[in-house]
Amino acid sequence: MMALMVKIRQEHRSIAEEVNQLFRETHEFLSDTTAQRQEQAKKQAQELHQFHHNLEQTTHEFLTETTKQRVAQAEAQAKFLHKFRQNLEQTTQEFLAETAKNRTEQAKAQSQYLQEFRKDLFASIFGTL
Repeated sequence: MMALMVKIRQEHRSIAEEVNQLFRETHEFLSDTTAQRQEQAKKQAQELHQFHHNLEQTTHEFLTETTKQRVAQAEAQAKFLHKFRQNLEQTTQEFLAETAKNRTEQAKAQSQYLQEFRKDLFASIFGTL
């Protein structure tokens, strides 16, 4: 019976050592896994920070370039519209001057015609003047 008790104690110690060994291995595994995940999370955070920084810089450059292009386009359009307005005003002035000249000539011709008509009318009514 003593031999059985000694054997049971040895098996108990053996089982306890195996449990302790499994506990140590599990603890090491979990520690290593935690350290790897923390390192991975740190690396990911740095990559995300760099990505965010690059995105902000790219966005700023894009908006700056777009603004420059739109300002240049607006300036070109303003110049075009100014020139168009000048041409329109000049064309309008020329048209009005030509129209006034034509109407003046028509009025003179009509006045002359009416004077001739009046002379002819008086001549036909009263005889010669």
